[in-house]
Amino acid sequence: MNCSSKLFRNLWLADGTGAPLRRAAVLVRGGLVQAVEPEILGSAAAEEHHDLGGRILAPGFLDAHGHSDLSILASPEGFGRISQGVTGEIVGNCGLSAFPLTGDNRDHLTELYRNYGVELDWEDFAGWQKALNARNVRLRMHALCGHNTLRAAVAGYEKKTLSGTEFDRMKELLETALQQGASGLSTGLLYVPGKFADRDELLFLMKLLARAGSLYATHLRSEGRELLESLEETIELARSAGLRRVHISHFKTAGRANWHKLDRAIALLEEARAGGMELTVDRYPYTESMTQLSTILPGEWEDLDDETIERRLADPATAETLEHELAEARPADSWPTVRLVGTSAPGMAEFCGETFDRIAARCKLPPAAVAVRLLAADAAGTTAGFRGMSEENLRRIIALDYCACGSDENARPADGSLGSCHPRAFGSLPHFLRLRLDASSSIEAAVRQVTGLPAGIFRLADAGVIAPGKPADLSAFDPETIDGQADFLHPHAPASGILFTLIGGEFVYRGGSGC
Repeated sequence: MNCSSKLFRNLWLADGTGAPLRRAAVLVRGGLVQAVEPEILGSAAAEEHHDLGGRILAPGFLDAHGHSDLSILASPEGFGRISQGVTGEIVGNCGLSAFPLTGDNRDHLTELYRNYGVELDWEDFAGWQKALNARNVRLRMHALCGHNTLRAAVAGYEKKTLSGTEFDRMKELLETALQQGASGLSTGLLYVPGKFADRDELLFLMKLLARAGSLYATHLRSEGRELLESLEETIELARSAGLRRVHISHFKTAGRANWHKLDRAIALLEEARAGGMELTVDRYPYTESMTQLSTILPGEWEDLDDETIERRLADPATAETLEHELAEARPADSWPTVRLVGTSAPGMAEFCGETFDRIAARCKLPPAAVAVRLLAADAAGTTAGFRGMSEENLRRIIALDYCACGSDENARPADGSLGSCHPRAFGSLPHFLRLRLDASSSIEAAVRQVTGLPAGIFRLADAGVIAPGKPADLSAFDPETIDGQADFLHPHAPASGILFTLIGGEFVYRGGSGC
């Protein structure tokens, strides 16, 4: 490790607060920011001197919505994050977290994360943190407790109404997570078993969060056809619970038929904010989403977890029946909008990045048959991208001053050893900044959205700003060239314009800038 003192000069400072850019020099010593001055003179000020050539020094970027809970244990370097200038990530999103683990959910989560080769040998937030430390993870990992994981820890993955005893146990586990340092609770109301939660269950948990002053982050029940109803449900429940801190994950209008709903959706958010609710959102800067392929399944299959789907599809007759049901439920012209992102199904990795109509043509099978075969082999690990968002709406959403950037992806190595991914895994933060700057945002305002704003949302006192006494988690970039370079066929391409990333005063990534 290189803990030498460092002096960064000839730079414009975007300090994370949104304050105007200013010329500055920044001295780093002992892992902390020692001084921020207009100029710091003298070769004795630091062991290393770095001239940024008039480019931008910012706080380390914060990924406000990630899923690196387990991938960072499999690949502790977190290349896909640090190469974007990211120094911290919020995980435990969409209701899925690495804790709490009990006999009711451990086997399921072990199956879900089987491709990472990580033993889930902890029980709670503190145990997961210990696992991070044991693997020398440098990325600052902050976690929400996932409601799906929490619910499954007390009641498994079946569709049911919880008993009083199960409510009590869920309360105990959530309170332990919050006491140990979890940033709040997330829900994924599209997924099993979170989708089975009724009003009483959500209100119970939100009241607990309100008493603790904690955050509620949610993947809404619907981001398309019932977007407005889902937003109204969330806001009404929060008001009923007396909960002030609410965060909407990957805020979007999914499906062309729903693009027009953005005006009303933003109005709902801003009415709540005007009424005193601390309501914020995050968004990745792409118009294709990504989630488990299994979310396309019709009928009773919608309520099954991925492990059960795999088990049922081991029966050829059941698989054949599902192929027919899926072909009938999904219009033929929808398959060109669905893209295979990642899978461990034998012989299918070569198709990652392609749409299902093209895969089907190459395999000489109907698209529904391809989908079912993928799910039979790897329902837990097969992910798909879905095209159906508006570029104009994307730009309007990320222009909101309460919108942070979240990749909605895992930290991955560059070599693809943990599977293929959405381009957002390697490009979200730089591409978010590129879109903001191209829309004539000031550099300082855009930087705040990826630093000070998410630090405030998640109450990260030592992140998001550059100031004396704060950890020296820094990123430097060229505002002329910063952008994501990854696409679906080249998903692991590093971003451009990132000069370096510093965590705790140590370089963890250099982009070839010579700084």
